[in-house]
Amino acid sequence: MPQAAPHTMPATLREYFAISEIDDAQLLAGPLFRRKFGSPPPAVGHHLVALHRDEVGALRVCGYAHAGEFGDVCLIGGACTDGEVMRALPLSHAQAIRAAGGVWYLLIKYMFARYAGRCEAFFGYCGDPRALEVDLAAGFVQVAPPYLLAHWHKELPEVVRRALIAKVQALGPF
Repeated sequence: MPQAAPHTMPATLREYFAISEIDDAQLLAGPLFRRKFGSPPPAVGHHLVALHRDEVGALRVCGYAHAGEFGDVCLIGGACTDGEVMRALPLSHAQAIRAAGGVWYLLIKYMFARYAGRCEAFFGYCGDPRALEVDLAAGFVQVAPPYLLAHWHKELPEVVRRALIAKVQALGPF
């Protein structure tokens, strides 16, 4: 069962910024995902959206990320931030979100908290230098060149860590 994770969101952002899991990414995040990746979002797994509420109460998707369970690990990817939405935010909101680590950072921290009880480790696959900087700041570590990352939220014997890395490496890019 996913755990509630609102504690990962700085209190100062909660008036206008939220992260929520949705059942189907197509409606809210489909256009953003297609613009960034050229295909529809995955049909399965966990879909998380970062939402901004404007002064009149309208919600806009400012980010999306996907988490998929692969046995005893959680694969995180498909992250994208809507630059147009972010540029349209009130300056104080945009600055506060950036100061808290940014949309991708906040999504990662939310997923780490929400799905920690469902997996032995989290894995990411990142080839983008800017995204890698955020991944590392959020708690990922590089485990296999050139792009495989892991977040070890539990104490695991080294042999288990190596086995999990090998399992995820066998998948290739995800």
